[in-house]
Amino acid sequence: MSMELLKYLNGKNNGYFKRYLDGLKDDPLIAWYPSANEDFHPLLYLSPAYSKYDPPKKDAKEVFPDIFLFTDYYPWGNFSSFLDSPTIYQDKKTIVSVNAIEEFPSLTLPLDTSIVDFPKRKFATGKVVYLEVKIKSNILGEYNYPVIYIFAENEAFCSKILLAKNGKISHVIHVRYGGGLGGGGRASGIWILGVLKKLHYKVFVTDEHYAMQDGDKSAMELYRNLVGNPPSEMKEIRVLESKKWSDYGDVKWLILK
Repeated sequence: MSMELLKYLNGKNNGYFKRYLDGLKDDPLIAWYPSANEDFHPLLYLSPAYSKYDPPKKDAKEVFPDIFLFTDYYPWGNFSSFLDSPTIYQDKKTIVSVNAIEEFPSLTLPLDTSIVDFPKRKFATGKVVYLEVKIKSNILGEYNYPVIYIFAENEAFCSKILLAKNGKISHVIHVRYGGGLGGGGRASGIWILGVLKKLHYKVFVTDEHYAMQDGDKSAMELYRNLVGNPPSEMKEIRVLESKKWSDYGDVKWLILK
C-alpha cells in the first residue's frame, strides 16, 4: 500500500517527511519516475496547474500525484552533486528549488553488471533523500511537491521494494529512460509494461522509446516478478510534442480503456 511503502522508506526519522505523513488523511497517490537523473519536469507536467493549461481529451478524467518517487543509480558523482544549491533548475519561465532536504535510511540493493554500465561507480548508491520542492512558473504559478529521490537501480528497486511490499503507484513515468544512449544503463525499460497492472497504475506517461534490450532481458531473468502481461488496451488522453520534455519523441499520457 502507498502509506506503508512511504513509512518504510522514512524509517524511524521524525523530521519533515514524518510531519507530511502525519498530515495525510488518505493514502497519497504516488508518481514513480525511474531513471529520473536530474529531470524535474514531472512536477510541472503532472500537476493540476498544467492540466488547466493543457487539458486532457474531453472524455478523460485526470488524477494527479500527491508525491513523486524518483529512482536512478546516478553514477555521475556524489548524491548531493545536483543538490548543492537550493535552485535545482532555472530558465526564463521557471524556477525549481528545494525548500528542505532530509536524508532517509539507506537501502541495500544490487547493481547488476548485465543491467547497468557502471556498477563500480557507487558514489551515491543506496542513498535516499526527501526533498520539499517549490515550483515557481510564469505560466503555472507557485506550488510545492514532496519528492523522494532513491539512488538505486530501477529494476532492483521495483522488484525488491515496490512489488515486494505491494506498493501502489498511481502514475508511472517512462521518459528518456536510456538504454545505451548515454544514461548508464543497458535496458530500454520495456519491462515496465509488464509491471503496470501489478503496481495498480492509473496513468502511464511514456515517450514510447522502448525495444527489448539485453538489460531488459537480464532484469526479467534476475527478478521474475518483473515479468507480467502489459495492459491489453490503453487510451491516450494527452500528447506533449517531442523536445518539450523528451528528445526521444512525443510524450503520451495513457490510461486503461
